[in-house]
Amino acid sequence: MPRVGITAYDLLISCPGDVIEYLDEIKASVENFNRVFGVLNNIEVVTKHWSTDSYPQSGDKPQELLNKQFVRECDVAIAIFWTRFGTPTDKYGSGTEEEIEEMLLAKKQVFMYFLDAPINPSQVDMEQYKKIKDFKDKYKDEGIYAIIKDKHELQREFTNHLAMHFLPLISGEKVPSSESMKPILQIRDANSMSEESLYLFNTNLCDSKFIKDKKEAIANKIHIIQSNKFPPRTSVIPKEKDYDATKDTPDFIKNINMKMIMQNTKFPLANEDAEIYEDWKKIIIDFGLKNNIVIDYDFWNVGNLKKQISTITTVLGGGGTSYDGTEEEKDRYNLLRDLYWEVIAYNEYRNYFSYIDKLSFVKCAVLNIGSSFDEDIDVKLIIPKGYLLNCSDLPYPGMNIIEELLDMKFIDFMFTIKETESVEGYRYYPVSTSIYPDILNNNPFNKISASEEYMRNKRKYKESIESIFNYKFFKNEEKDVMVFHIAYLKHNTSMAFPSIMMFTNIPEYMEYEITSKHMAEVIKGRIEFQKK
Repeated sequence: MPRVGITAYDLLISCPGDVIEYLDEIKASVENFNRVFGVLNNIEVVTKHWSTDSYPQSGDKPQELLNKQFVRECDVAIAIFWTRFGTPTDKYGSGTEEEIEEMLLAKKQVFMYFLDAPINPSQVDMEQYKKIKDFKDKYKDEGIYAIIKDKHELQREFTNHLAMHFLPLISGEKVPSSESMKPILQIRDANSMSEESLYLFNTNLCDSKFIKDKKEAIANKIHIIQSNKFPPRTSVIPKEKDYDATKDTPDFIKNINMKMIMQNTKFPLANEDAEIYEDWKKIIIDFGLKNNIVIDYDFWNVGNLKKQISTITTVLGGGGTSYDGTEEEKDRYNLLRDLYWEVIAYNEYRNYFSYIDKLSFVKCAVLNIGSSFDEDIDVKLIIPKGYLLNCSDLPYPGMNIIEELLDMKFIDFMFTIKETESVEGYRYYPVSTSIYPDILNNNPFNKISASEEYMRNKRKYKESIESIFNYKFFKNEEKDVMVFHIAYLKHNTSMAFPSIMMFTNIPEYMEYEITSKHMAEVIKGRIEFQKK
C-alpha cells in the first residue's frame, strides 16, 4: 500500500575526500533508522551528498551553488574529519566547514565526528591536519562532536544519535537528558528471560538417536555374522610355503633395488590356524549380554583360514601378518574385526556421554534494558565453591571416537548457546589459528602411530573447548569466579554468554557484577537456581 503523509527529513553528508569510504556506514545507519523507526512513524530520513544531488550550474561560486541547490534546504547534517580539512572557499577554510557553519547559523542539528584512527605520517599533509586540530579546538567546549575509532563505532554512535534527535520530534516530547539515556544491564536465563531464576537442565545423550543408531548397526552386524554359518574346521596339515623374494616383495621395495639384495633368497613363513582374539570375544560377548543378544559358539568360526606371519625383517620394518583362505573366510574374519572396533567405539561414546549426562547446565544472557547502547562490558560471575565445572575438567573422548566428534563439530553443538529471535549469539570468540596438515601423514615411510594421532586430536579438542569457553577462571577459599567480556551491546538487546555453564551439583544461587564504559557504578545482582 502507498504511504500517505510521510514526513521527510533531508540529511546533508559533508565529508572531505579522505573519509569518503565512510559514506556506506552513514547510509547503512540511516537505512536502519528508517526501517526500525521510520516505517512505524511515517517519517523518512533522506541522505543528500554533492556527488548524487548536485548538477552543473553557472553564475556563482561553486560552493555557493551547492548551498543554493540543496545544502540550505537540508534539515540536519553529518560531518566527519580525519586528516584532510578540504579545499578553501571564499568564506571558510573548506567546503565542509562552510556547510557546517551554514547549518549551525540556521540553528539546525549537526552530527560532527573526528576519526581517531592510525595514520601514516609520510602521507599526511600537516597543514591540512593542523586546520582540523584548530577547527576541533574551536568547538571543544560546545559538546557538538564525538570521537570515533573506526567504521563500526561510527555506525553505532550515529545510529544512536539519530534516534536521540528524531524520536522526540516524532513523539513531541523533549529531548531526553543524558541521565535518562543510559544502559541498564542484567543477567537473565537465556530461554525463559527470567530475571529471578536460572533453570538448570540435563542432557540425555546416552538415549539419543545417534547412540541408538550405532547400537542397532552393531546388532545388525552380529545378526549377519550369526546367520552365515561356517562348517567346522578340517584337520589339514598345511604344506610348507616358502617366501620367494622375487615374487612376493612389494613393488615399492623392488623400486629401491631391494630386489637385488633379496634375489634368489627364500624365507619361510610361520603358518597357523587363524583364531579370533580373546579380547575381541570378551568385548563383543559383553555387548551381547547387555543388549539381550545371544552369541553362539560357532559365531567365531572362520573356517580353515590360516594366519601367516613373515619372519623376515627388511630395512623398512617387519614383515607383518597376512591371511590365507577363501574370500568368504577372509570376509568373515574382517567382519569380526570391524565388529570389535565398532563395539569399542560404541563403549567409548557411552562412557563419554554418560559423564556429560550427569552434569547440570544453564544458559544465560546479558540483557541491556536501558535506552542507550553500552560498550567495553566486563561480566563477573560468582558461584559458591565446589559446584562449577571448569572446561579443563571435562574428560577427553576415547581414541576411537575423538576424530568423529571433531569432524561433526560436537563441541560447538553441545556447549555454545544458539542465537534465537530474542537472544543474540556471543560474538567475541578469539580468532582461531589455522591447524596446518602434517605433510608426514601422507608419507608411507613416516606414518604416525595411533597414540600419536590420538595426542594430536586431544590437542585439537582442547583448543576447540577453550575457544568456546571464553572465560577467565579464578578460585578462592569460598567462591569460584568466571569473567568474560562483551565489546558492544545495543539497548533492548540480549547477548548470550560465550557458552553454557556446567555444574557437578546444583548451587543455590549465583552473584554477578557488571562494569562497562557508559555506567559509572558497578551493577551487582543475585539470581537463584531452579531445577527443571
